[in-house]
Amino acid sequence: MSAPLTTPHPTAPARLSRSEQSVVLASRYRAVLLGEPGTLLVILGQAPILGGLCALVWGRLGSDSATLHFVLALCAVWLGCTAACREVVRERPVIDRERLLGVSDSAVILSKFKVLAVISALQVALLQGTVEWNLALRGPMLIEWGSLWLAGLAGVGLGLAVSALARTEPHAVGVVPLLLIPQLLFSELAIPRGAFGGAVDVIEELMPVAWCWRLFKAVAAPEPAWLDALGDLSVQVGMVGVLVGVAALSLKLTGRRT
Repeated sequence: MSAPLTTPHPTAPARLSRSEQSVVLASRYRAVLLGEPGTLLVILGQAPILGGLCALVWGRLGSDSATLHFVLALCAVWLGCTAACREVVRERPVIDRERLLGVSDSAVILSKFKVLAVISALQVALLQGTVEWNLALRGPMLIEWGSLWLAGLAGVGLGLAVSALARTEPHAVGVVPLLLIPQLLFSELAIPRGAFGGAVDVIEELMPVAWCWRLFKAVAAPEPAWLDALGDLSVQVGMVGVLVGVAALSLKLTGRRT
């Protein structure tokens, strides 16, 4: 990623509402990213590479599987989290100065989330499209894309929260595996659901990957469970909202300690 910006935006003072501030900041952030085509290529290029690797592995089986669905969900969270995990901490000096001008912490987080949400949509489209090109997935493509996108947005929320709390970019990047590995450990892929219980059961319910995987299982079944799928999507939407709120709160808390 590029070096942090060094000057506050002149049109984002306290006289603008929170939503107006987020629009101005999102415009600036989008311009910065568009001015870094190499960075965008790296961010977007990961998705088809991961999709191609999935197609290579599961293509030998001739069909998809529940394991592939889980890996796709994990990839979506990974892509969102890695894209976002440095985007606050690298601009910390600018954010601190703009806070003195009255810029809202939630506007900062929301501005980055808006731009990263578009990037995440492209990432999961490339991820899923690469797999679908080589190996047809069971279930409605658009619904599965929506669930993967929500998983990616949850990853963005996690990444922004980490970035808001981290003191340096290496610290933020180093925390990402600690967020992603539990997605695998606390899942039916690691241990049978019958062995769940107590804390394991509770933690598994908090994993974004788990809810995306549940949706895939619901819509890919011979007789799709549409109500279950709707419930899974609703949980994913709520989870994204909570994580973005956590990121905004994290930025506010770190602002008080500076």
